[in-house]
Amino acid sequence: MSEPLLKITDIRKSFDKKEILKGVSLEVKKGEVTVILGPSGSGKTTLLRTINFLEKADSGTVQVAGIKVDSAKPSKKDVLNLTKKTAFVFQNYNLFSNMTVLENVMAGLTIARNVNKKEAEKIAREALEWVNLSDRSDYYPCKLSGGQQQRAGIARAVALNPEVILFDEPTSALDPELVGEILQLIKKVAQKNITMIVVTHEMSFAEEVADKVIFMDGGVIVEEGSPREIFYHPKEERTKKFLHRILPIGEYNI
Repeated sequence: MSEPLLKITDIRKSFDKKEILKGVSLEVKKGEVTVILGPSGSGKTTLLRTINFLEKADSGTVQVAGIKVDSAKPSKKDVLNLTKKTAFVFQNYNLFSNMTVLENVMAGLTIARNVNKKEAEKIAREALEWVNLSDRSDYYPCKLSGGQQQRAGIARAVALNPEVILFDEPTSALDPELVGEILQLIKKVAQKNITMIVVTHEMSFAEEVADKVIFMDGGVIVEEGSPREIFYHPKEERTKKFLHRILPIGEYNI
């Protein structure tokens, strides 16, 4: 049995003495799309951020593509090497307001990957064409719609050619009419066989795209399985209650 591409073990994180993550462990295979569901405050985003050390966990280990880091005492070198294997797509885009779209996509390559400027521009332009944003390459973020900004954020992630892309509720800040186009783009990313972890509330997207669905609540993984198992045959009462609250009545057999 092959080693998982991403493995987190017993991740714990507290804020102001409140434990947000209570010993979370998770394995993701290469090319797998994992969707994380759960109510607000369940620890989904914190978990995602601890994977690439945007947030340092208090304890536990994170391993990506063979690089293993102890969250309690991470070395700068190991964290740098691990973060080079990942990319993050933020809920609120996180584009630099003083840079053009092209410069935003190039920044990850030139700053984090030490790619020379000419090569970085070539890669960035290809990524922007791939997300259908070539005609906005010289625009500043303030001149873009929310959907265009998120497309730029996805282009920035794809340009890095990472082992894993982490998506933190990528459609939650968008107007409803823009959600569909971003979900279609994320499906397109999935077709590139890039390993993905997606925190989302978009159930139909999760059912169509995910290889594995994880339900979190109270800082722990309550249940995980295939979309069919979680949506149609959930075992845990907490999962059933959550799905009853957010799914159209009669759509799923729960």
